[in-house]
Amino acid sequence: MRWRIAGMVACLLLFMMPLAPADDLVHLAARPLASPSTAEVRPGPLRLGDGVVYAPKSYQPGHPLPLLVMLHGASQRGADMVLRLARAAEARGVIIAAPDSGDYTWDMLAARKHEVDERWGPRYGTDPARIDAFLAQVFARYAVEPSRVALAGFSDGATYALSLGPENLDLFTALIAFSPGRVAPLHTGGRLTDGGQARVFISHGKDDRVLPLEETARTTVPAFKRRGFLVDLRVFEGGHTMPPEVVESALDWWLGPA
Repeated sequence: MRWRIAGMVACLLLFMMPLAPADDLVHLAARPLASPSTAEVRPGPLRLGDGVVYAPKSYQPGHPLPLLVMLHGASQRGADMVLRLARAAEARGVIIAAPDSGDYTWDMLAARKHEVDERWGPRYGTDPARIDAFLAQVFARYAVEPSRVALAGFSDGATYALSLGPENLDLFTALIAFSPGRVAPLHTGGRLTDGGQARVFISHGKDDRVLPLEETARTTVPAFKRRGFLVDLRVFEGGHTMPPEVVESALDWWLGPA
């Protein structure tokens, strides 16, 4: 119940936020390395800085794999997301990187006033810096396919992914949002650096009483389409959750059928 109330409060506060000017865009600096560390990487979860990384058993140094950066919901942690996605990561040969927010949820959505980091503009606090530093550690240790890095999230994490992701399409070529709330205003188009169109997968339960489907269908999807993103909305029977079959559909959409 606590995370449900937190999610509703965060959604209301974001609804009240003023539009941000385009020069407040946040750009993450971390990028996959051509030659990451050759240190032994054990399969399974690993605490790394402000988050948890999961490497499937198929991972081998020097052989890049797709990377799914997964943002948790309110009152959750990155480890919770790894636990939910570990089986899918093993089946698909995907690395999962799940950072932790500094507060109980992501700073753009936190119910209490957060410390503003001037490097990232007034919409964000210190979480972009935390994510950037975490990803820098991930890229330094794991071989990642640069063309197959996706940003995903659940609940508040999905909202944050759909807000931060469009500002970093040179890193994230696909965005995946499981049950998002009201997204920050878009100030970028859906064009990738190679000229292609950025893709967005959004799932939402018909009976979601935490972050209702109406906002996603009425506002979020049309906004992304107007900006030139390719959007795939999947509506399922259920509430505020990530059904395994929906997760599988998202991975099929991103990587192709298993």
